[in-house]
Amino acid sequence: GAPLALAWSPDGKFLAHGNQDATVHFWVAATGVELQMAGYPTKIRELSWDYTGRFLATGGGEAVCVWDCGGKGPEGTKPQTLDGHTEPVTAVGWQRRGFLVASAAADGRVFLWQPANKKSARVGQDRFSDAPASALAWSQDDARLAVGAGSGEVRVYKVG
Repeated sequence: GAPLALAWSPDGKFLAHGNQDATVHFWVAATGVELQMAGYPTKIRELSWDYTGRFLATGGGEAVCVWDCGGKGPEGTKPQTLDGHTEPVTAVGWQRRGFLVASAAADGRVFLWQPANKKSARVGQDRFSDAPASALAWSQDDARLAVGAGSGEVRVYKVG
């Protein structure tokens, strides 16, 4: 399938791309080895690496999938699935230097996740619009999260 999103890991070890055929491909930069993750219900347009380069968050349905790319990489493993949206995820983004990942979806909701917290990964949520969410961005200091909707609304959340 044709790539719809591309993202280098911050450490340069992997290039990931989300595809039109509902797969995510990982290329190991040092060897050129390709890994493929399938099973998503929709096209993959949402990719975001954590600052360490170990974790990749993806959209591709109503859940956010977090792949652990440590060690030998994600092939043959199952991602952590962050459930809560009722319509497809439209944006994901890790903090620039933190451990939180945000997701926004066509249901107009935004969630804040702490994937390392296995007891309850979801640490915040808001339905900020009746329109589908379209984008999100973290501030340079990770203290604010901006979320936009297809209606033109933009909301900024203070985090922490």
